[in-house]
Amino acid sequence: MENIMKTAIITDSTSSLPESLASHPDVYVIHLRVIYPDGHSLEETTDETILKTYYSELKSMETLPTTSQPSVGEVYDVMESLVEKGYDQVLVMTMSSALSGTFQNCQLVAGEYQDKLKIRLIDTRQTGLSLAYLVENGLKLVAELDLDTAVERLKWLDEQMVIYVTVRDLNNLVKGGRASKSMVVLGNLLKILPLIYVQRSGELGMSEKIRTCKKVIHRMVEIIHEEGKMYEKGYQVCLLGTPEEDSCQQIQEMIQNTDWGKELEIRYATIPPVIGTHLGSGSFGFCVLPKIENCPF
Repeated sequence: MENIMKTAIITDSTSSLPESLASHPDVYVIHLRVIYPDGHSLEETTDETILKTYYSELKSMETLPTTSQPSVGEVYDVMESLVEKGYDQVLVMTMSSALSGTFQNCQLVAGEYQDKLKIRLIDTRQTGLSLAYLVENGLKLVAELDLDTAVERLKWLDEQMVIYVTVRDLNNLVKGGRASKSMVVLGNLLKILPLIYVQRSGELGMSEKIRTCKKVIHRMVEIIHEEGKMYEKGYQVCLLGTPEEDSCQQIQEMIQNTDWGKELEIRYATIPPVIGTHLGSGSFGFCVLPKIENCPF
């Protein structure tokens, strides 16, 4: 049954929305930025030319850029515009509060609009195309279901999706205070790559330490297969990488050469600068995207 309530979806710019979603009249984006050491900033973007330039510059930066969350003022402006446009309800889905203050700012503003809008917020574990996937499914669900039921199904989907990435150059982890210099020296010497995943808390955790990029790629394909077997009604895979990183292509070829992966839908996405700043150029990974039809309720 069609839901007649006029519903808006707010997400943040790390979602790197494709044009079909970015231009949707019911989707609103609040913006994170990368702040360079000299003070100028770069707003999150999907422009491949800008992304290539940024990641190229990142390789030679001695001091890493910082990142800034959307301001409370920007969130207020969006909420006020939704009231003026006659929306009845709002669904907010942002990157994890463990990685950014974006969710907290949205929560703060939402508290002041509860008498004007029905607002539901999801503190997701996603970023990049996996967050866009939640938006994509959110649009379908709020058109068919009441908001609270749609939120429960989206929370299920959020919990099911897994993200794994690896880092070729460990130096950015040192610059960002996320690894010791001795760990980097040893890692580079032994060609050890960390396999990093997003935990249920939304924080990044270490899954495994693997020697050589080739073995990491093989392990990623194994995990994709293991995760995918849980979803009888199908799933997709998003391959994530920084510009000019060819490992994603290798992963796709390996998947398509298996019996289980020949017909698998595979998407590509560039790692958003807000995340890629800490991982560094040459990072790559994947996200498993279960189809919402797998939801048991």
